[in-house]
Amino acid sequence: MNQKKWGRYEELRPMQIEEIRHDAPVAYLPWGALEWHSYHAPIGLDGIKANGLCEALAEKTGGVVLPPVYVGTDTIKPYKGFGHTLEHSAETVAKLCYEYLAQLADEGFKVIVLVTGHYGERHVEAIRNAAGEFAREYPSVGLWAFPDSEPLEGSFPANHAARGETSFQLLFRNELVDLASLPPERETTLDDDGVWGEDPRKASAEEGAKMLRVFLQNSIPKINKLIEQIKP
Repeated sequence: MNQKKWGRYEELRPMQIEEIRHDAPVAYLPWGALEWHSYHAPIGLDGIKANGLCEALAEKTGGVVLPPVYVGTDTIKPYKGFGHTLEHSAETVAKLCYEYLAQLADEGFKVIVLVTGHYGERHVEAIRNAAGEFAREYPSVGLWAFPDSEPLEGSFPANHAARGETSFQLLFRNELVDLASLPPERETTLDDDGVWGEDPRKASAEEGAKMLRVFLQNSIPKINKLIEQIKP
């Protein structure tokens, strides 16, 4: 099986982008937020996670991976008051999302896959509204915009800064995690620590790898179908 050509958009020279686009006109757009993920994980976890997932997809299908977009709404700050978080409006998220999609279409990409690692309800709604508008305006471009939890449904629960997200973080950038910074005398909670889900001390890179396999297994067929549909 031939190795798929892929690359990080910001690191590629023009001819390299054109070569990749010729073989696989697919653009991956990881989306995140700058948001509190408890004491043990980086503020940019959502984007780091989405970027790792997009790169894993691109390795299988070919294409380019854009830098993560760190613009989120419906974050934990207005919900629970945790700082070190940048909260944007849903209108800003939707407008920026539409412009990214339109620009990628303008650059000749025929399939766009947007993976959002932040999945506050209003954030996902803003992304999907922009994606719907784009789909109506650019019907010839294949688009799939979704939260990374979607392909994992039924296998791993959605969570925030808990076992699942921390396992992905340990898989993709383990040096950014410090589990020892969590309170040793009790289980983590949403109100005290900003952790929704199982205690992140149960996380492991091995579990992250299992989650990645399920994610790829459930995502790649849909992306390949989009690629097949654009072929003449």
